[in-house]
Amino acid sequence: MYTVRQLARIAGITPRTLHYYDEIDLLKPTQVGENGYRYYEQESLLRLQQILFYRELNLPLEEIRKIMASSEFEAKAALQEHKVELKKRIERLEHLIRTVDQTLLHMEGKFEMSQKQLFEAFNDEQQAEMEKEAMQLYDPEIVKASMKH
Repeated sequence: MYTVRQLARIAGITPRTLHYYDEIDLLKPTQVGENGYRYYEQESLLRLQQILFYRELNLPLEEIRKIMASSEFEAKAALQEHKVELKKRIERLEHLIRTVDQTLLHMEGKFEMSQKQLFEAFNDEQQAEMEKEAMQLYDPEIVKASMKH
């Protein structure tokens, strides 16, 4: 069993965050002692990790709660989806880094870039494709809310 303070330290979040997650029914303690202390078991660590992955993907807490409360939610499948999304982010960031490197070389006169190449990393088609894939993986309403956010 873990106390709020122990779990917060392990996860790198504040105890206040755990209290709030309890308050909004996102992460309930496994048990509450007579002294009012909240206690969490190993399963809570895995649930908290899922929450933090969804937060990393910029989903609002209310949407995370809905996803995880769904009868269709499956932790292993969610982790696999997180992995796919994180890999897409890596690819996008690597593309942006390549563009930065090429632009620096261009500015130094060591590499010639066309106007198109200057903005290739910000391609609207690529953004639309990423949004489409996200809508297939997650609830479209959640994706729209995330994009709006």
